[in-house]
Amino acid sequence: MKYFKKSIAYLLVGIGVGSFISLLSFTLNHGTPTMKQFYLLMTMSAIMGLLSLIFEYDKITFMTQLISHFILEMLTYGIFIWLTFGSHVITITNIPTFVITYIIIFIYFRKQGHNNARRINQALTQRDHKK
Repeated sequence: MKYFKKSIAYLLVGIGVGSFISLLSFTLNHGTPTMKQFYLLMTMSAIMGLLSLIFEYDKITFMTQLISHFILEMLTYGIFIWLTFGSHVITITNIPTFVITYIIIFIYFRKQGHNNARRINQALTQRDHKK
């Protein structure tokens, strides 16, 4: 049950982040997604969220997790952008955008993780001092 809950959480975060970025992209380009594009983008976002579960696997190094995650995310992005827009040119020209977005999201979540760890450590330290 624990893994199911984590999977659902990662799936929903993926949909949330992917939805925001995809719809922002459409808005900045003065476009409106078709229903097919919308469903494909939401499916891509869900899969990309689930791929982040790789960071829960403790038996490989963080660098291996990061590289594997990046490659799997880029492949997923490439496949779904090609399916969504039907053009390999659009897919290839969007790779720099993917890399920049990946870096920004990675930095945000990494910083958030460090802040959570710091808060937990502070709470543990305060609890230990009260004993």
